[in-house]
Amino acid sequence: MAKPKYRHAHQQERKRWAPIVARGEAFCAQPRCLMRTRWIRPGTAWALGHNDAGTSWIGPVHKRCNDSDGATRGNKMRARPKPRPQPLAKRPTNRWVL
Repeated sequence: MAKPKYRHAHQQERKRWAPIVARGEAFCAQPRCLMRTRWIRPGTAWALGHNDAGTSWIGPVHKRCNDSDGATRGNKMRARPKPRPQPLAKRPTNRWVL
């Protein structure tokens, strides 16, 4: 099942943008566009981009730009240092050293 941010409201917003992209009137809204031009050529793959927090849409973006942005943010998130477990407290032993 799709994540909540990609359900009905997202699909409706994408449908609203689809005719604009199909007419060749859409430009990539991704802050760092990776293509030679921001223009989204009709018939090419595109996505409905959203802000970094995932709380609002920014408009149509090239699929490549969207995938790259998601991968970059995901890699940064996974690269965060994991907290180290606390060492176990030393327990007294019944063994006597002679």
